[in-house]
Amino acid sequence: MPKTIFVRFSKRMPICLSIRQGLWILLSFTLFLPADAQISSPDMDKSFKANYSSGNNTDSVFIFNQPEYNVGKTVTLVATSTDSTTGWNFIWSVYDNASHSYVIIPMAESGVSSDIDSISVSSGYQVIMTKGILSDTFRVWVLFNDFDVIVTNKNDDGEVLSGYRSCESVSLRADTNLIPLWYPEPGTDNSINVMNKYRFTWESDNDLSDDPKGSVTGRIENPPFRDTWYIITVKDDFGLSRSDSVFCPAIRSKAFMTAEHVPLSDSAEYPGKLYKYYYDDVNSAPGRFRFDLSETENASWYKLSFGDDQTFEIVSDTDKIVHAYKLPGKYTAVLLTRSPEPYACLDSFTVENSLELLSAEFKLPNVFTPNGDLNNDVVKLYEENNVFRSEDVSTFTIEITIYDRIGKKVHEYSGDVREWKGWDGFVMGSNREAPDGVYFYCLTRHFYGPSEDNPELISREEKDKGFIHLFRD
Repeated sequence: MPKTIFVRFSKRMPICLSIRQGLWILLSFTLFLPADAQISSPDMDKSFKANYSSGNNTDSVFIFNQPEYNVGKTVTLVATSTDSTTGWNFIWSVYDNASHSYVIIPMAESGVSSDIDSISVSSGYQVIMTKGILSDTFRVWVLFNDFDVIVTNKNDDGEVLSGYRSCESVSLRADTNLIPLWYPEPGTDNSINVMNKYRFTWESDNDLSDDPKGSVTGRIENPPFRDTWYIITVKDDFGLSRSDSVFCPAIRSKAFMTAEHVPLSDSAEYPGKLYKYYYDDVNSAPGRFRFDLSETENASWYKLSFGDDQTFEIVSDTDKIVHAYKLPGKYTAVLLTRSPEPYACLDSFTVENSLELLSAEFKLPNVFTPNGDLNNDVVKLYEENNVFRSEDVSTFTIEITIYDRIGKKVHEYSGDVREWKGWDGFVMGSNREAPDGVYFYCLTRHFYGPSEDNPELISREEKDKGFIHLFRD
């Protein structure tokens, strides 16, 4: 009786048959499909080869991610031939865990391909494909991947429980419901667990809040000063992602302020003054700074310390605050805020270095030409038309007297240096012009500054004298 020989063809290795001398061998073939024929699925998220203890790891494992936790879906398996011809018969069966064997599904299909489109539970599937003497078998495990994550320390409104939040920190708690993935080894009692890693990340819904640190447990070291949602997201090796969120109301305050020097040309702060004789970019004492607290957030109380032993408390940040510094020097202003009850969290913000009023300086020109050509016309504290101008920085009051060459008084002034209009070249404020010539002035100025013996600012007086040359032509 002739023997039957079973041969598996491969695309990579052709089979060559020869006849040994004196011996005829009757070949009766049952041919197996090339390895390219397989089971596929349009819904699959991941696939890999089964890891049997026997080492026969040709079966595939298909992972299908559930769209929502505990909400199933149906998937499709498709068995396809490789020669794209009709006439193939497909016999499907499903694995029975109790009997450790495959049970035929009562369906019969023929053609180029066959599919099962109502799979909704994890199981194993086998298809036998035959065409004449051609036959092969393919197996696949269908595993539905699912898990859940939920924040556990929130109330029914989704807000983090009050006991988990304070001025110092906010603690968040989450838990997961993990569904293990496994498949059996056919014909045995063995089961293989599918390795899956989970990655936990926390984030907030705004860029101004710190993201919680941790994995399942999250901690916020700097509680939010705005109402903020925190989201935990869990992702696994198969691309499945689940998220949950929790709301945290604003807890602490966020102190912030800006300070700018108020120029002497600001008519709102210095109405009716002659401060046009000063540069706007010269910070001269006494000087004013405007503080803007409007960008402070979630505060119900404000205390502003100006750095000169003066403080100001308010319960609203709607108005800008103007503070006058009397003496030259550098000042550090500190804003202290408190958030609303029940937290009353404190925060502070500091402005320094920009709050500086320069030390005293004073100069007078030595020539002017009051001829109406607007060039060197008035001896005044005003840098214009090439006049040597004194910035009069932090000089408070002056007494000045100007004399002609025979000692007759032609101009005098005593008072706030910023109110002095300068000498216009007329004798004692009359309409009589002073003639060309040399004039002599005596000046006393009062300011705050250090002395040789004392580095601290003290009230000082300095006297000066000099000559002024008046030319009208």
